[in-house]
Amino acid sequence: MPQRPLPPSSLPAGASASRVRGATPLEAVFRQSWANADGGGLEAAAAQGVLVAFFALEDWHPWLDGMRAMLDAAERERVARKRRQRDGDDLALAYGLHRLVLGHVMACEARAVPLARDARGRPCVQGEAVQTSLSHADGAVAVAVARRGPVGVDMEAAARSAQMEEIADAVLHPAEQAAMAALPGSARAGALLALWVRKEALLKAAGIGLAREMPGFRAPEAAPVPLPAIEGPDGRDVVLRMIDAGRDWMAAVATLPGAPLASAWVHRPAR
Repeated sequence: MPQRPLPPSSLPAGASASRVRGATPLEAVFRQSWANADGGGLEAAAAQGVLVAFFALEDWHPWLDGMRAMLDAAERERVARKRRQRDGDDLALAYGLHRLVLGHVMACEARAVPLARDARGRPCVQGEAVQTSLSHADGAVAVAVARRGPVGVDMEAAARSAQMEEIADAVLHPAEQAAMAALPGSARAGALLALWVRKEALLKAAGIGLAREMPGFRAPEAAPVPLPAIEGPDGRDVVLRMIDAGRDWMAAVATLPGAPLASAWVHRPAR
């Protein structure tokens, strides 16, 4: 959907703030990458609204050791539980990129970001008026940050649409079934995947994970919907917005109604 123009940022540039506090070589590379991607308005969104930054993990693999060095003990433990080396590496990169985004937005060192997880595993920034969400799948990561919460983001490989018919009953609310049934096969597959990422984004914004099954609520695009709680709504509305992440990906974000939104892929600069 079209994204609203963003007002000029009221915060100091992230690069300047980082220099005040000192920056690792990795953080310097990240600043340059962020500046290169900022034609989409990420800096203004960091101050005024909601930003979603996408990353291809392969871009950042050369900086894996630096990513691992900035993780806290709980993050390192979750990475270590992965059985396959590649899965552990991907998770370390996802956590590191999450910290780099938050450090840039908050103008502090990435390893100093007070990032934790609540009882249901939702990432949260302790003591700060910043809400965040993380999604990683098939070699890519999406990080969402909002100055006014809640926020939830989800992304999936577009190729996954071929598998969605098999799990349609686990996704569709009764009121959504008729509309999906009326679509031809190829359109239905894409619509099912789009619905999946919207529902995942909504659950992440609610912070309840899989405590609510997807057939129990609706997730229309671009219309206010109640934020689900474990039992019923929690009294707030959010809007679900599809994000253009390129033809190979499907992505959605849940935000407060009217929140300005900017998104961009952040690629590591070529050496």
